Amino acid sequence: MSKGGGEKDADGFALPERFLFGVSNSAYQVEGGYNRQGGPYNNWAVWERESKVEEPGDTCRFWDGFHEHIELAASLGLNAFRLSLEWARMQPAAFPGKAPPPAWDDGALDRYAEIIGAVMDAGMEPVVTLHHFTHPAWCGTDLWLDDSAPELFSSYACRAAREVNERLERSGKRPVRTLVTINEPNLLGLLAYVTGEHPHGEKGISAARRAGENLSLAHIAAYEKLHGLYEEMGWEPPRVGLNNYCMCFYALDKAGFDLILAPSRGIPRSDLREYMRDRKEAWDRRFSRLADERWGHGAFQARYYRFINKLYARLADPLGRERLINAVYSMSRERAADYLGLDIYDPFAAAYAPKLPTPRRVREREPLLHTPLWENRYDPREFGEVIRGYAEDSGGLPILVLENGMCHRQPKGGPASPRRDGLTRDVFLKRMLGEVAACLAEGIDIGAYSFWSLTDNYEWGSFEPRFGLYEYDFARGEIKETDGLGVEAGKVYGEIVAAMRSGDPELLRAALAT
Repeated sequence: MSKGGGEKDADGFALPERFLFGVSNSAYQVEGGYNRQGGPYNNWAVWERESKVEEPGDTCRFWDGFHEHIELAASLGLNAFRLSLEWARMQPAAFPGKAPPPAWDDGALDRYAEIIGAVMDAGMEPVVTLHHFTHPAWCGTDLWLDDSAPELFSSYACRAAREVNERLERSGKRPVRTLVTINEPNLLGLLAYVTGEHPHGEKGISAARRAGENLSLAHIAAYEKLHGLYEEMGWEPPRVGLNNYCMCFYALDKAGFDLILAPSRGIPRSDLREYMRDRKEAWDRRFSRLADERWGHGAFQARYYRFINKLYARLADPLGRERLINAVYSMSRERAADYLGLDIYDPFAAAYAPKLPTPRRVREREPLLHTPLWENRYDPREFGEVIRGYAEDSGGLPILVLENGMCHRQPKGGPASPRRDGLTRDVFLKRMLGEVAACLAEGIDIGAYSFWSLTDNYEWGSFEPRFGLYEYDFARGEIKETDGLGVEAGKVYGEIVAAMRSGDPELLRAALAT
């Protein structure tokens, strides 16, 4: 295959027998029907009502039209489909305000079991996320600043898993094997309390730190309860984990995994500071080298990255989270994750020096601390180096790439704008999956690659960022035959998957050639 653009020769790689090739989505972004009169209401309801964001409306109509999406994914030869359960739909409230927990909705639980069952019937493994950025409006806006949130969430997660799995069993199917407790807990607090791009009451670094700690505590509590549930019910042990949004800053990225996995790696509490310091130094060396390759040694942007990296190391020091450390070292189980879930886009996206003056804008325009999504740079070398950085001390846990995708700009009902760097989704897929093949050839234990996303969706306040293998016509409710740039991206993804499974080096070279 071509080695241009950072691609590597993947000769000799062997695809693991149960490797998962999939696509990913989340409930609020694709289902439709949220925050209308009568509910279900989640924590975005107020922003929708106040026109701070575009209303999602029916978005991709996945709630009613899931069969079309699932069948399309299966037609590409994929064997995994990641989706989320929406807490606000399973415990719906009749009005969008803080209130006591309402009753569970059997109809919603039945539908989620039906959707997951359809994924299984299509020959794909369901990867089920229990919290993907949203929570019920009845929890209040600032759920994750409340120290009771970990217990509330973990109880919900255990109940949701039990209800859905029991329904699957009654329909002759098995329980879900792979669960994601919380999507990108290392990013959610920043989006709400630092950049202000997600609903929030309070603002500031201290609020983001508190939210981050409570999110990590919620994951640990849910991990323990979910494993306990599966044991109690006699179900096959699940794979339970979380997925980080991958960044160039150690304190905001890998530090969270290193901390919650420290006891399982044999690190006594007394050695925690030295252990975290060594891993930070290794991470910083890797990304300092990548920053120099990206911008040039001594360039202003590379120096800015190093400056803000030091700043985040102080502001987000994981060793300052005493409640979390106590929880980590008092777990009843050996570890707090069964895999390392990674969402890899542009790891330097939050390291760009802000342009002055920087206007405050909402998602469809330039946010405060990162470039617009359609201007992110997608470098296969950086993608591969994130995987290698995690693999250096994975502790025997497999790496699941649960999100990787490319964005272009296209307003709702309008034409697509080509990316300024000229990148198209077919080339993106070839480069990134070429890196996956190269990492596998090096012996790295990767168990999944999931593309975000099958179709365009509602991208947290706007329809303008487009990630789909297939364009979605939101006015007509139709999945188009190509992506928004006119590329047969889904077809290309399927061809690469078939080539990687074939074990034929020549076929793989042809599929990855650009």
